[in-house]
Amino acid sequence: LPITISSSLSSSAMKLLSHSYTSEPLSKSVLLSLNSLLVNRDLGLFDNMPWSTWSVDPDLKERDAANNVVDAKYAMGKRVAYQRFMGKDWQGRSLSLTNLAKRLRYMLEGLDEETKNDSGSDDEMMLSLSQRLLELEITEATMFMAECEKNLAIANTSENDDTKELEQLEKARARLQLAETSLSALEGATTDNQGKAQSLILAILDKLSEQENPPPYRGAIGYPAKLDTKKEMFEDSVLPYSSPYELLNEVISEQLNSEVIGCVLEQSSLLEGNLVVGGSLLLKRKGVKRTTSLAGETVSYSDDDDDFGNEGVLPRSMYVVECFPDEAIGLAMSSRLPILVQREVYDRAATKDVELDVTQALNIRNETKRAESLSYLNRIPLVRILEDIADLTTQVEGDRVLSKTQSRFIRIPLTTNPTLFDGPNQVPQSSAGPVFSTFNPVASLDEFDTLSDDDKVRLLLKLESFKGVLPRPRALRSDPSLLDNILLPLIDESVRRQYQIRDAERRGDFREANALREEISPRQRALEEAQAARDAGLEERALQLEEEAELYKALRADVTQDEGSYSRFLDRDDWYERETKARIKRLDKKKFGTLLDGIDLP
Repeated sequence: LPITISSSLSSSAMKLLSHSYTSEPLSKSVLLSLNSLLVNRDLGLFDNMPWSTWSVDPDLKERDAANNVVDAKYAMGKRVAYQRFMGKDWQGRSLSLTNLAKRLRYMLEGLDEETKNDSGSDDEMMLSLSQRLLELEITEATMFMAECEKNLAIANTSENDDTKELEQLEKARARLQLAETSLSALEGATTDNQGKAQSLILAILDKLSEQENPPPYRGAIGYPAKLDTKKEMFEDSVLPYSSPYELLNEVISEQLNSEVIGCVLEQSSLLEGNLVVGGSLLLKRKGVKRTTSLAGETVSYSDDDDDFGNEGVLPRSMYVVECFPDEAIGLAMSSRLPILVQREVYDRAATKDVELDVTQALNIRNETKRAESLSYLNRIPLVRILEDIADLTTQVEGDRVLSKTQSRFIRIPLTTNPTLFDGPNQVPQSSAGPVFSTFNPVASLDEFDTLSDDDKVRLLLKLESFKGVLPRPRALRSDPSLLDNILLPLIDESVRRQYQIRDAERRGDFREANALREEISPRQRALEEAQAARDAGLEERALQLEEEAELYKALRADVTQDEGSYSRFLDRDDWYERETKARIKRLDKKKFGTLLDGIDLP
């Protein structure tokens, strides 16, 4: 099954796929350079993840004062995930006070008996480091206490309830007092009494590494850094991941509390006869792990009624993430999941016999050193086509299908290229033009009703005002009115109003239909009266009303928007436009000779 990728994305896609295939551990510097290739793909896997609605929020931090969930554009989920891919809160690399204390604690635990017998300098080093950590804790505690005093003063000035501020201030004072007492005790200790000094150091480090409110996942904003385990600090911090997809799997598991249960290749184009392969992932929400005591034993179980702070997202909830096909393949390889292919795609396109270069595949899999020396283009085994390669000539999505054979070709998907249905060598169009688009292709409700799905898709792609993403055939099968809902806000407001009135009447909601009729624009009223006059045989009256409707159209800056939805100062003045038209009608072109020849006056 051939998978086509836009030329602008092919290089980055091959780099990501090659590392997913070889599964060789990568250093942090190499991985960070690859991470940017994954997260910076517009409308790709990273952009389509449900960061704003599925990022766990057990403490309900992303709520407003009325306990309502904040708008998606203000949610921190996507920012946190992006910062993780840029290296924030890396395993074993945190310089937070708690992790520094924990690292010192692990180092003390790792001293064996031989080292202890000759560790005068090591004990002095540990004592010095512990003192420095306590000095740092005193500085942070002092700053925290000053902030609490400021918040208390603000609460007293505004005459609000200051109970919470007083509690925070007491905690800050206790934290500062504990740090100062510990530092005094540590300064009084000497390395002569090694056992006592080390016990004191361990007790202080344990206290410094405590977290009152641990983060629900790595990198969570508003929480301290995640406390690393010994394995994460000394082993996983070196070569933790083999590809960005492996890191993404971890972020999905921790931040979204979910797992990927399926990777699918499916038809993604609504254009007639166009076969374009897209990828999609199926996420499944995991339960919240709980523990309880039963008959003196600790029992673990999954709480299936806790949404983890995400309204309506309960365990076993499903979410389909649309992505590029290479992203679905890369994540499937990283997750060791099978790749599912839609039957329609397989039957139409998987018709070519190929052979795999087994020798190269074995070399890449078994010889690590050779794999490291290979370029990313040679890390994936070569597949040879046994038939004429000309049969695989691909076209760009949107090109008209001229034969049944062409409908079996997998086409290169449209990207954010400025010119529709062009190849890779494109020149961006000039941004100079009117404030609003003057392109208005649908002039009547009858014309709208005659549009097929293919016509609607092509029309959307031509509209400058369309900035969204086209739905896939899977989504359209679930909701046949999806294309209409996308197209209606972008066409002539009179056509849209007629459609809404008809839809309300079909649903039996005559109150809404009457309300819509009362709000029709003067232009739409003139068009309806013109149609009624023509039906009554009053052709001259119909022409007058149509001319009046054209005048109202000329007044509007954008006829696709409802009246009052933008500033009225963008429209033309009615009196001025009428006087201009009347002056032009009185104009005698014969007086100007050939000066006005070829000029079409209104």
